[in-house]
Amino acid sequence: MPGPTPPAWSSGLEPLHHAARDAARTLAHRAGSVLADSRPGGAIEIVPLDRAAGRTAAHDVRAACSVPHYASSAMDGYAVHGPGPWRVVAPGSRAGASDGRRLDDHLADGAAPSAPLPSAASAVTLAPGTAVPVVTGGVIPDSTTTVIREEFATRRGELLELSPGSPRTELAGRHIRPAGTECAEGETVVRAGAVLSPAHAAFLAVAGRDDVPVCTVPRVALLLTGSEVRTSGLPAPGYVRDAFSMSLPPMVKAFGGRTVTVSRGPDDAAALRCLLRELSAEHDLVVTTGGTSRSHADFVRPLVQDECHVLVDQLDLMPGHPTLFAAARDTAVLALPGNPLGAMVAFLLLGGAFLAGHLGRDAQPFAPAIAGEDLADARSERLLPARRHEDGWVPCRAVGSNMVRGLAAAQGLLSVPRDGLARGQETVVLPLPW
Repeated sequence: MPGPTPPAWSSGLEPLHHAARDAARTLAHRAGSVLADSRPGGAIEIVPLDRAAGRTAAHDVRAACSVPHYASSAMDGYAVHGPGPWRVVAPGSRAGASDGRRLDDHLADGAAPSAPLPSAASAVTLAPGTAVPVVTGGVIPDSTTTVIREEFATRRGELLELSPGSPRTELAGRHIRPAGTECAEGETVVRAGAVLSPAHAAFLAVAGRDDVPVCTVPRVALLLTGSEVRTSGLPAPGYVRDAFSMSLPPMVKAFGGRTVTVSRGPDDAAALRCLLRELSAEHDLVVTTGGTSRSHADFVRPLVQDECHVLVDQLDLMPGHPTLFAAARDTAVLALPGNPLGAMVAFLLLGGAFLAGHLGRDAQPFAPAIAGEDLADARSERLLPARRHEDGWVPCRAVGSNMVRGLAAAQGLLSVPRDGLARGQETVVLPLPW
């Protein structure tokens, strides 16, 4: 039976059935990107730099000025013109005054020079045989040929000389940081899709930026189903503890999203339909758990097929095979299986890819790996919680679809192809985001 008409935002996405791992991830990533692009303003906001860390750059960002924006001193000492000796002109507190007097005219005979400000020499042009005190980061006056470090300078009143035994290299244009050493004005300093670190924020500040365009954080809703699920205490036989309300929100956050709503739905078709419609209207991604198989007790699968345009109908993968990924009118829906490991593996694959696409990031790549032991064949590819050992990657214990102990001990998800692996054989691993 055909499903509903595809929503406009997903019209260019080709559905997959029994999808291979990479094809499913690529489709989920593309879905995140096109859904973000369909939002008013392209899901972009401008944030001040003190709120930028951890966000994703929405566009390339260019420097508003060169860095440094003036030639500066790398040392405390003296900016000089020529080989020396030099006569010191000391800016003092009235450096750069507009009264037409020379800088040293501001000092009484025999007065000790005051400590210069970093900007004190900005109005000075050194004549041959003159020097001016500078501090680290201070402006280098025009016509400076080198900076003499404080410890290599001997000063007697206005007379400055290179101290006996000092290296002659001090005269060779030393300790000057030219303007634009780090970047030029207009140079791209952050690329679109970069996850901004505190160092990015600091560099954008010194490059003259006050704010930065970032991708809006994807809003995620969790719809946890199952009348047998208990949220605390010891469950009686036939009941199970909730494994998702404390695990999925941190996983969403690790991929750059924000869990806005956590709802619980009973095993009732009408109630689940109302919840799905309500959550779909207010979020970028709705994640459901449980009910994705094909038995009479599974309510989520027929609901998603009836309400959404299904993009991924099952994965050619264990665990996580009965996963669905779909497009609703205003959101994407990721329907995870009820078994904890299967659900978490499917979220790491498709949920992580969707959120990366929505944020303009690349999906986290699989990394090369070596099998540390022989691993048997199976009817489909397996992604097994595993750890790196001296001889290669080895699966953890307790890696059944309904188990989470192995994932708790794992460093990554090891790909075991359908034909199995021999010890020492090459494969790939998906690093975990925690």
